[in-house]
Amino acid sequence: MAISQRDIKLLWGRAASRCAFPDCRLQLTQDSEATESSFPIGEQAHIVAKEQNGPRGDSPLTSDERDSYANLILLCPTHHTIIDRNPEDFPIEKLHSLKTDHELWVQQTLSQTWNLNQQARDLIYTSLIDSAVEYCHLSEWKQWTFRSLEPIPRWSYNLPQDFLSFRRKVFSTDFPGTLTELEKAVRTLSILLHKAARVFQKHCQIKEDSNGNLYYEGVRFYKIPEWDAEKYNRLSEEFNIWVEECHQLVIDATKAANWFREVVRRDINPMFFAADGKFVATYPWSGDMGLSHQYLLPEYTQDEKSSLPDSLPEDE
Repeated sequence: MAISQRDIKLLWGRAASRCAFPDCRLQLTQDSEATESSFPIGEQAHIVAKEQNGPRGDSPLTSDERDSYANLILLCPTHHTIIDRNPEDFPIEKLHSLKTDHELWVQQTLSQTWNLNQQARDLIYTSLIDSAVEYCHLSEWKQWTFRSLEPIPRWSYNLPQDFLSFRRKVFSTDFPGTLTELEKAVRTLSILLHKAARVFQKHCQIKEDSNGNLYYEGVRFYKIPEWDAEKYNRLSEEFNIWVEECHQLVIDATKAANWFREVVRRDINPMFFAADGKFVATYPWSGDMGLSHQYLLPEYTQDEKSSLPDSLPEDE
């Protein structure tokens, strides 16, 4: 598991973006793409190593605990190298002491920048970002949208519940109102994914694959036990309309995911899905050859963004 956005924000905020070494305290930057910056890149160093065989790694801490704020210290590249090359000189207790002393120094010396209200706002936003990564399955976007855009849509079993959990979290969030575009983007994403799940679940059934994993698959409800041409044609048309709506909502959600990624990178963390790139939706090839797919990179126009999420009906 990677370090969460919440823990990153806590670490950088409480360290005031400075190296925690008392004789250093260099101002650091989080943006590795800021080549013209006069500040060195800050490094989120592990006190107990991420790996068991790393510096100070012999510890009962779990993988999640090793990646948590409590086990991280913000350092410049030079001092990160020093503590890891000399673990006997920088044991766990000493690094915790350095971190505590530095954060106390920040509060006492840089009190004008130590703003609890700002910290609270940051935690709200970063908590939402972490929830989006988890519940919206951003890291698996290509895979789950591929299946959902098949001629007979398929969804992983946990997707509808995860999208509902994300919608509930966003709905109940007490937004600070400072990063308004981020708030609009995350609301839009949650509404569209929740709506996509509701529409899909109107005509789906639970199935099991060869490995025993459950999933949802669309029901071809136009298949009727007794032939009735009029009824068959009517149900076929309804089925096609339903599939088209399912597909369009996934495309719209991909637009929202790209908007969300763009705003998070601009306002919170420039490294957010930087290496992965934008979110792509892929239509599986439905022809006889099966040799190609249709790749879409859907994004909102500026005019579309300005009307969202108010233009979306939340409950139907």
